[in-house]
Amino acid sequence: MVHTSLKARMLEAFRFRMYFFVSVVSIVFLILIIQVINLQLIHGDQYKIKSRSNMENYIPIPATRGVIYDRNFDTAHGGISIVTNRPSFNVTTIPARFSSKKEFKQVLNNLCTLLNIDRDKIKLDRKDINPWERIVILEDVGFDSIIKIASNEHLIPNIGWEDAPVRVYNFGNMFSHVVGYIGSISKGEYKRLKKSGYKYYQKIGKNGIEKKYDKILRGRDGFVRRIVDVKNRTEGEEVGLEPAAGNNIVLTLDYEVQKTAYELLGNLQGAVVAIKASTGEVIALLSKPDYDPNMIISKDNSTIIKELLKDKNRPFLNRVIQARYPPASTFKLVTSIAALETERSYPQKTFFCSGKYTLKGFKDRDFYCFAPHGKLDLYHAIAKSCSVYFYQLGYMTGPTAIMKYAEYLGLNEKTEIDLPGEEKGFIPSRKWKMKTFGQSWFDGDTLNMSIGQGFLSVTPIEIANLLAAIVNNGITYKPQLIKEILSGDNKKVIKKFRKERLRETPLSPITLKTLKEGMRLGVTEGTQRMLKNLKVKIAGKTGTAQTKSNRKENISQHAWYTGYAPYDESPEKAIVVTVLVEYGKWGALSALPIAGKIFTKLEQLGYFK
Repeated sequence: MVHTSLKARMLEAFRFRMYFFVSVVSIVFLILIIQVINLQLIHGDQYKIKSRSNMENYIPIPATRGVIYDRNFDTAHGGISIVTNRPSFNVTTIPARFSSKKEFKQVLNNLCTLLNIDRDKIKLDRKDINPWERIVILEDVGFDSIIKIASNEHLIPNIGWEDAPVRVYNFGNMFSHVVGYIGSISKGEYKRLKKSGYKYYQKIGKNGIEKKYDKILRGRDGFVRRIVDVKNRTEGEEVGLEPAAGNNIVLTLDYEVQKTAYELLGNLQGAVVAIKASTGEVIALLSKPDYDPNMIISKDNSTIIKELLKDKNRPFLNRVIQARYPPASTFKLVTSIAALETERSYPQKTFFCSGKYTLKGFKDRDFYCFAPHGKLDLYHAIAKSCSVYFYQLGYMTGPTAIMKYAEYLGLNEKTEIDLPGEEKGFIPSRKWKMKTFGQSWFDGDTLNMSIGQGFLSVTPIEIANLLAAIVNNGITYKPQLIKEILSGDNKKVIKKFRKERLRETPLSPITLKTLKEGMRLGVTEGTQRMLKNLKVKIAGKTGTAQTKSNRKENISQHAWYTGYAPYDESPEKAIVVTVLVEYGKWGALSALPIAGKIFTKLEQLGYFK
């Protein structure tokens, strides 16, 4: 009995050990089976890619960015190339191929010694990228340096290179505010654009046409597939995907007119814009101060950009579309329109100018003109820019009508020009003044507004569009900078841009005739007599904007001129030129001569024939 009991206990113990052993073995086999499923089925593709990456090295081939031409380019005779590309190389590496950070650092130090460059030239500013992705560590490297790298692979293992065309802005500062520049894609930009096909290593348009039309200009990158051994030595190479060059762009800008404006504005601060009234084509667009895009397109550009951003003259500011100024006497055209269209006055209505106008009230206040003009009608008041006449005309018309027509004419709206960052002008209202200052609208506010002072502010492009609407009988077209888009080889026209109506302001023939005759009188016997003897007939309006600043040697006025030519012919030929000179003292002194020489250049180039 005892023997039988002992035998039963031993058998039970054996069974327990057997069950335990079988369970452990089963669990181990189950884990192995799960891992096999995980490796082969669930993550098979991922590990396959990793294993192939130990043998294959993918080298991007950046696409050549599209060329930008001036308006006179054609496929038969060529033209002025404003932005092109030149061949160059980038030095690259894959961080994960190094066994340690220490090895990576040592190889980079060897590279700097080999190329005789400072260590801070190498930028590793992307912490969030996949370590198996290829990164650029040096940009714009010459062929001689590539030969050194290729000849010393034992000193700098895992260092490669790739073709990388470099953007060239052929005329530097002259077109900087139009074409803009490119730069390395930022973390935020990459996060936003990667679903659209952008890569972390690519360049992207940062401003101007480069930014607005980046998808058209950038093309599609290709890649080279290199087969390497365990020591990363190249055993074979093939092109996996050919790059596709970006499309080329033909601007509406004329190089010769832009150059003339650039030279005339010189070291002055201000803006110049020339627009074809009947289509909206921008013939010239210039802002000063400016910058050289060639200086800020490198990977190591942070210092240069910081200096430009700190510059108190704000060279990055496109004054044509982003800076707002009091419109001064150019706004007298709006006051005239409001008075005539609401029938509060008529062209022959006269007022007397003694050099000042006294506004009666609880306390009388004098408003001055720059000279006594005597008795004037509206034609001569526009020609001589008589402020006393417009004080009385604006008072008679009332602020509501003036504000309404300023809005009708788009002085508080963007022109929708195809450049990023445009600002819109500001037209005050009674409600705005009460909300902002806690005050009612005063008659003095109306008088100031009537001559383009006070709370008003506009951009130069808006003033150009205002005059274009008058010249074009109330129709305003969207300003545009692109004439057509061509294929990368210039053999195919992909798109031609057509004029696009922005707004139409119904203006009576009497109003239009009065404004045009008044502006022409300004040339024959008014503030613009300097332009009287030019070959082409010009009509326009000067302006001198008072500011609250006493900078620029106590000259606080901004100088305006906006005019068009030819005066007596079809609007189809008319080109509007608007000039703004910051702290230019008087419109007739500094802005007018610049406009006159631009009109002369346009005439020489045959724009008015």
